[in-house]
Amino acid sequence: MPFIALEKVHELHNGYCRVFPVAGRQLLLIHSNDQSYAIDSICPHAGASLIKGKISGGCIRCPKHGIEFSLVNGVAQGGEVVADVAPLVFYRVAVEGDRVGIVL
Repeated sequence: MPFIALEKVHELHNGYCRVFPVAGRQLLLIHSNDQSYAIDSICPHAGASLIKGKISGGCIRCPKHGIEFSLVNGVAQGGEVVADVAPLVFYRVAVEGDRVGIVL
């Protein structure tokens, strides 16, 4: 499986969030609680962009409806509507040398 480098490891810090175009998608690389995550930048609830979502407490909050998604398992945890909301789509994060990226 191919490794796609996104960022230099030394650039990551808690609170880091940046969008990267990969294979026709917009992915968010997030670093929170000393862990890196790569997710689709689109909220699975209503298709809103998560690019300006607030990250705190191991979650990202969708700016449209306030739904919070766990960065650990992608499950919706709060907000106006959470019943039957699909989880976030994750990509496997890996480090090769001084670069962090995803494995497709």
